[in-house]
Amino acid sequence: MKSNNGLLGFLIIVGFFILVGIFSVDSTPIKRHRRSTSVRSSMNYKGHFRPTHYRPAVSMNKHAVRNKTRSKYYYQTRGKYRRKKNK
Repeated sequence: MKSNNGLLGFLIIVGFFILVGIFSVDSTPIKRHRRSTSVRSSMNYKGHFRPTHYRPAVSMNKHAVRNKTRSKYYYQTRGKYRRKKNK
């Protein structure tokens, strides 16, 4: 009779640890980096052919954030649609 109580207690403890292990695992998926996007071949406004190429999802340039904010600031303040038209 004692061996059954010991076995039952062991199974309860093991079951508890299994349940804790199952619920402690994070169920959110790991974020993967976006892959590069394919840019289709086309003709530009001058009639030149532009071949298909891949645009990287993330810029490898160390100054990419600085350049992006600079460009955004330019087009919001002095962009080509806000410049005065010289006649």
